[in-house]
Amino acid sequence: MAIRKISVAILAGSAIFCHSFSSTAQESDVALAHVKYQFVHIDDTNFRDNPHREDMMLYIGKDITLYNSFSLAATLAKMKKDMAEKQPGDAKKAGSPNGRNQSRLFVNAPNISHEVIYLFPKENRLATVNRLGMTTYIIEQAYPQIDWQIGTEVKEIGGYQCQQATGSFGGRHYTAWFTTELPFPYGPWKLQGLPGLILEAEDSKKEVAFHYAGFDKEPPTATVLALPQDAIPTTAKEYAKAKAAFDKNPMGNALRGQNAPAGANVQRKIVLKDQSGRELSPEEFTAMREMAMREGKIKKPNNPLELVGNNRGTR
Repeated sequence: MAIRKISVAILAGSAIFCHSFSSTAQESDVALAHVKYQFVHIDDTNFRDNPHREDMMLYIGKDITLYNSFSLAATLAKMKKDMAEKQPGDAKKAGSPNGRNQSRLFVNAPNISHEVIYLFPKENRLATVNRLGMTTYIIEQAYPQIDWQIGTEVKEIGGYQCQQATGSFGGRHYTAWFTTELPFPYGPWKLQGLPGLILEAEDSKKEVAFHYAGFDKEPPTATVLALPQDAIPTTAKEYAKAKAAFDKNPMGNALRGQNAPAGANVQRKIVLKDQSGRELSPEEFTAMREMAMREGKIKKPNNPLELVGNNRGTR
């Protein structure tokens, strides 16, 4: 039996604890609009017929953009709803996916990513936020510089007239479609710098694709864009080491890095679920994982999104 989706939810006591990032007052904004994308990535070339598929969201503010997993946000919202029915107090303290108070729930499942990308265009600055278990990390990276070549070919996407552009980034050559009808120089992931919003992009090997799935304005003050507080600064190289160690024993490492307040009566629980939502015992989880490994049905990503690094301080 293949483990196509096993969700790991981490619950800690009456309040579910988290790490977050420090940010200054200047590093906050309010989203003016959001764009939804369907992200497809052949992350393991041995499983080309089973790519990573995930719904992503780009939030656009006046001075900051934020790109994260809509699939994760939807999963967390469902978990908070379930908590509200069983433990109303916990649900109110569970946090949000975008602001300084990050979600105090953690989900570890295929096709759900925890990476959040912040762009600060005025500062030529990019920061990624990521989580391993209950520990959050921030990595400063070089701002994406893409030498786009704008072509003459046009097509309609989602009712918008789009123009073609090509450019290379992270070791891949992309064809992108942007529209000046939405005059934002941004796009999915780290693709940006065109005179209009990028609605669609695909690399030349057809291993990475971003498909437009909707645009809408945000209600006033609805979504705050801010780096989370009190996270751990690190480098891409050190984070990769930490992730490799975490992935060897995700259940054992999931709750590390979280200390309860002195004297607190805290109960911590790991909830394992299969792709149907059925809760699994630790023994069932282990048996399913071992069977999938024997049958070669567990993906081992060997085809990263960035083939050439774009990170500061990685050496």
